[in-house]
Amino acid sequence: MGTIPLGEDILLARHGANIVKLRQNRKQRTTIAYLRDGETDSASNVITLTSVTTPAANISRSAEKYLNDEAEISRAEVRSLVKISLGFSAVLGTIFGGLLLALYKIGGPEAMNSLANLPMQ
Repeated sequence: MGTIPLGEDILLARHGANIVKLRQNRKQRTTIAYLRDGETDSASNVITLTSVTTPAANISRSAEKYLNDEAEISRAEVRSLVKISLGFSAVLGTIFGGLLLALYKIGGPEAMNSLANLPMQ
């Protein structure tokens, strides 16, 4: 099976069943479509990408922007969010630990064992 030039796909998407004939212009690297109403249309067989970057290059560029404090979110904002998250985690950990301590004081070791042996659903 040979490869289909890109221009054919573009022209088929544009005109579909109205295409009577397709012709390749190899010099200009285009595909020309002759349509039912007598008109012609052409599409390039080549994709030109101005800036092709890999995911690794994107991550590197984003990290560099962040380290130079040029990113959309500043380093100070990230530090603030980390501090808020750590504080929230500490508060929740303290509450959870207090609840476990209360359960142990009220129910004893049997209550803790029953917690450890809960059936998974």
